[in-house]
Amino acid sequence: MSKKLFILIITLTIAIGILSPVLVGVWAEGSKTVYIIPVKGEITPAMATFFKKSIKDAESIKADAILVELSTFGGRADAALDMKEAIEQSEIPVIVYITDRAVSAGALIAIAAPRIIMAPGSHIGSAEPIPYSAKVVAAIRGEFEAAAERNGKDKTIAAAMVDKDVEVAGLSPKGSLLDITAGTAKEYGYAEEILESRQKVLDYLGFKDAYIIENQPDILTRLAQFLTKSNIAPFLITIGIISIIIEIFTQGFGIAGIIGISSLTLYFGANLLAGYSQWWPIIVFFMGIILLIVEFFIPGFGLPGISGIIAIFIGIIFAASDPVRGMINLGIALGVVILLTPILILFLKRFGTLRSFVLSETIVGKSENPMDAIDRRLVGKQGIAVTTLRPSGIVEIDGKRFDAMSQGEYISPGTHVKVVKDKGLSIVVAKEQK
Repeated sequence: MSKKLFILIITLTIAIGILSPVLVGVWAEGSKTVYIIPVKGEITPAMATFFKKSIKDAESIKADAILVELSTFGGRADAALDMKEAIEQSEIPVIVYITDRAVSAGALIAIAAPRIIMAPGSHIGSAEPIPYSAKVVAAIRGEFEAAAERNGKDKTIAAAMVDKDVEVAGLSPKGSLLDITAGTAKEYGYAEEILESRQKVLDYLGFKDAYIIENQPDILTRLAQFLTKSNIAPFLITIGIISIIIEIFTQGFGIAGIIGISSLTLYFGANLLAGYSQWWPIIVFFMGIILLIVEFFIPGFGLPGISGIIAIFIGIIFAASDPVRGMINLGIALGVVILLTPILILFLKRFGTLRSFVLSETIVGKSENPMDAIDRRLVGKQGIAVTTLRPSGIVEIDGKRFDAMSQGEYISPGTHVKVVKDKGLSIVVAKEQK
């Protein structure tokens, strides 16, 4: 390929990229434009961010209508409320097409739209708030009733989807949540029509020959949507905290540290991509990590360690979509950590698995005969700490190096120690009393 031809191809590619929006606008001018937003899967902060951005995009190109294709079992109420507000504030008419189900938070999104069309066999309702308390039920019920009333729908039916104490004669007895099929929804004025495909919906709405723009979440949005799920975010925090604990109990920097940093990076990165976090919680979090590292080199546990933990907690809480959600994520993670940490440490110590997490060149002295490890009688012997014991580390006794644990105290390198217990695979030492 000649140099001139190569330059020509590059120039044309750039020109097409720059002019394509203009060309599309000219091509679509004179015809109607429908902007389609798919809402599928769990309602998460990332989904809400994608949804709001899509509506803004539709407004920027002056689309004639927005068609939301809805299929969800629900999700987070805060994300659903954000999507509800986006629909109500939209400058373009929004139509929701329920392809199979609009359950829980999905029901609120559907009811917020002025027009609802449902596919055969689809259903809407069952919006039980979690936690199910009088205060939460009243708040969510109010949102449902307001959305229904705004769009001329029976607000009692909307309330019955949320509150078990609301009775709708012939539909929902007291004590159960309301969930209605497409046929029932049409009968009671919730569904405008029942249609089996997108094309039939477009034909029905008068957009048979309209120019269609379908927005899809990009790979980063899909990743953020997955990682900000209510059951994934606490899991990432849990893995991060446990891995850091393991790293503290081992020498060097190893696999545990890499896993911990990776998990917490995914947690913060997902919330950042979802648009629910700013940079400052991440900066505060890493300041906390730095303070813990400083604490590592200081005897005892003091101000840097306490400040570091507080900073880490603040970072985790305020990186979430809201502080309450952040505290819930952190609370779940800490609860799991408290339950698992003693078991994990006991398991790792008993089976010597801690050594597999260490990526260092430290050589631990061993007897020629494996059975000698069982027959060792080191209790009472004196040695010297080769590395920091906080509480694990390496000591040297009679020219040989051994895995050792302190009795919870900080022992700095070069400190004379005395063996107080011999566990076979490791020993327990204490500072030698002078």
